[in-house]
Amino acid sequence: MEPTVTEHGPASGSTERRARRVVDWAVPILLGLYGLAVGFGGAALAVAADRAVIAEMVAEGMIVSDVFTDAALVDVSFATARWSGIGLVVTGLLSWAGAAAFVAHRRRERARASGAGADPTYTWTDATAGGVVTAVTSFLLPFAPMLGGFAGGYLHRNERTSATRVGALSGLLSVLPLAVALLFVTAGIVVGTLRVDAVGAALLVVGIVLVSLLFTALFSGGFGALGGYLGGQLRDRDADDPDEFGGEREGGRIGDGRPDRDESAAD
Repeated sequence: MEPTVTEHGPASGSTERRARRVVDWAVPILLGLYGLAVGFGGAALAVAADRAVIAEMVAEGMIVSDVFTDAALVDVSFATARWSGIGLVVTGLLSWAGAAAFVAHRRRERARASGAGADPTYTWTDATAGGVVTAVTSFLLPFAPMLGGFAGGYLHRNERTSATRVGALSGLLSVLPLAVALLFVTAGIVVGTLRVDAVGAALLVVGIVLVSLLFTALFSGGFGALGGYLGGQLRDRDADDPDEFGGEREGGRIGDGRPDRDESAAD
């Protein structure tokens, strides 16, 4: 039975450990900042949503619709703005909760790596890191899920779970904030359209949103999986050579000098 990657032992000074240290502080900080920005933005939108202001914007032609009357458009726009603000606040709170959960999960992984339990697989850690990379680069790159999947797949050095799976999971995780916010926006539109008895429009919006989310999840997960596969291939190629500190790598994993342990346990 071969040893799995750990965070101590002969490889303690390796690039592997330094990368995990960066992940340990970068992921919760970025999630916290994202949650702060989104949460405050959502709170401002929810508070600023004013029916009188929206009615004035509709009257001035700043908000127009070929489907609704002006009065109905005011109701729909007001409900959409209010629910969108609430959705952004919820998204921010979930980001903070995710940061806290990541820190707690990493503490458990480090405890298991030091000998208190079965060796960790780092699946969720590496997938989360890849998801954060995707979220950060999505504003600049059209194929950001591939880059995030590549980062998570290359970081992943445990053969109990494949790099491709980690990449796909990173892509799906990056879609979660968008999905939460979009569902609240949809709820606002549906509430507004139902108030003006536009049931058909409500159903149409729900259908479009569900199809859009499905497409986004398939796109992000698929390209994340491709990036994870490429990152895993590069990792395995690099693992054929000894690391810069002389530690031996076998089969993409770093020997830690510890006795063989049961690898049957999952995350």
